[in-house]
Amino acid sequence: MSGRRAAEGAEREGAGRQATPWRELADLAWRSAGLPGFLRRRLGIAEAAAAVAERVRRREARFLRSVDRLVFGVRRSPLRRLLAWAGCEAGDLRRMVEADGVEAALACLHAAGVFVSADEFRGRVDLVRPGLRLAVEPRNFDNPLLSGVARLAGGVGGATSGSTGRGVPVRYSWRFLAAEAADEALLLHSHGLQEAPLAFWLPGPPGIAGLHNLLVHAKLGCPPQRWYSPSPAPGSGDGPAFWADRGWRAARRCLPALGPAPEWLPLERAAEVARWLAVFRRPARPAVLKCFASAALRVAGAAAAAGLDLTGCVVLAGGEPLTARRREFLARAGLRVYGRYAATETGFVGGACPLAAEAGEMHLYGDRLAVIAAGSGATEAAGGNQGVLAFTSLSLAAPKVLLNVELGDHGMLGRRPCDCSLGQAGLVWRVSGVHSPAKIAAEGVKLGDLDFTRLVEAAVTTLGGSPDDFQIWLDESASGASRLTVALAPQAAVEPEALRRAVRERLPGLPGGALAAQLWFDAGVLNVERRPLLSGPGGKMRRVVPSGETATAGAGASHAL
Repeated sequence: MSGRRAAEGAEREGAGRQATPWRELADLAWRSAGLPGFLRRRLGIAEAAAAVAERVRRREARFLRSVDRLVFGVRRSPLRRLLAWAGCEAGDLRRMVEADGVEAALACLHAAGVFVSADEFRGRVDLVRPGLRLAVEPRNFDNPLLSGVARLAGGVGGATSGSTGRGVPVRYSWRFLAAEAADEALLLHSHGLQEAPLAFWLPGPPGIAGLHNLLVHAKLGCPPQRWYSPSPAPGSGDGPAFWADRGWRAARRCLPALGPAPEWLPLERAAEVARWLAVFRRPARPAVLKCFASAALRVAGAAAAAGLDLTGCVVLAGGEPLTARRREFLARAGLRVYGRYAATETGFVGGACPLAAEAGEMHLYGDRLAVIAAGSGATEAAGGNQGVLAFTSLSLAAPKVLLNVELGDHGMLGRRPCDCSLGQAGLVWRVSGVHSPAKIAAEGVKLGDLDFTRLVEAAVTTLGGSPDDFQIWLDESASGASRLTVALAPQAAVEPEALRRAVRERLPGLPGGALAAQLWFDAGVLNVERRPLLSGPGGKMRRVVPSGETATAGAGASHAL
């Protein structure tokens, strides 16, 4: 055990002498009671295709039923009050949908002010329209059918990483996970991967990403052979997270269909993942890895350094945009990479089309979601619309009740038929160019730019510097990996090493920041350097400088965080 790992373990054990959280354990056991039933019946490709096609066929009716039950039928729903403010009653919405379809009705509502911005959804600001002000918070959008007595439906809980503030609690019911499994089955089948050996390199509990994917694959009868986790298992001092992790490990022993328990594998040991892929790949049957885009780059680099041949292996990557530079680097290692799109609030959003002309184009899971490109910056482009993506849930089993809710992502939307398994089931909606301009992302972890810059500003001023003594530079390495640089003004009365330590110490205070501190530190993607700061248009000071605008800055002393 390394010194750092031993110190972490000692610290956790020392902090672990605390009362057992019986209430949380009882809630976990209550919600997990339906797991054996969820796993008992494997979902095959024929059944999955039929289920998705039926949901697509009844899409308009399901949307209207969902709004009737979860919005108009809930007296305190902020979405109900927003619709009332706009003068839209249930009959009005029904006529709009029957006349023009779901997306056209949603676009009309958005133009009339019926939408929820990312800041409003997360409770950072009140929902304000002319003559209307609502104090809202994330729990106001919880699906009421999944709370209270309805907890008998069970499921798994988690939270967002807090990319724009507080983490948003989310609960996935077994019914919702089964619907997601049908979409995932079509994605795997469209790429010929349904029987390919599979490994994860995703965070284990208390993170939701790995467990979410595990349950979906277990429902399909194809759990991963290995589950590598870039974060160590919770220690006894981590409260409910520790017990939740132990509970899932115990469940695996009783339910072999769950596959393996997560095993800690830090980012610097990417060669072990590369070796697994190299061992299990076959000419006619690729090995598959599910991970974040940045983790895939590490695997490709480690394979090249070790002389491993990964030709034909497949990476299903999410969490970060798959830029052209990243795709090129992965292709040089022989890897085929396909994008996946997910958000904790929505579940799986889309998956790469094998027949798409553009590498980054994905089928939207329009059987469960409706998405429009809206906002003041929305534009029409060849083949579709682009702008901020607004999400609407179509299912009574959705974890969140969404009606034109913006989560901070931007992208291009279109609609085209397709002969792949996804298209044949009726999933004709497409999304491409997904990016999050209001988020700082690296190693699959996203933090809000405002939250992160405030953290750095506090650290700089505490150390005696000025609030304008720094900038956050976003960039990519030659391989396409994300890099973050805290550019410290040359004259700042702050030492880079001291700021490095301060930022490292403060990161765990942000929702999702503990994972960011660990992964960004291990990966060496966050640096503190003395650099001349860059001014924006009109000489204005910019806090965050996007990729591509930092090349002219002079080199300085670097300290990897």
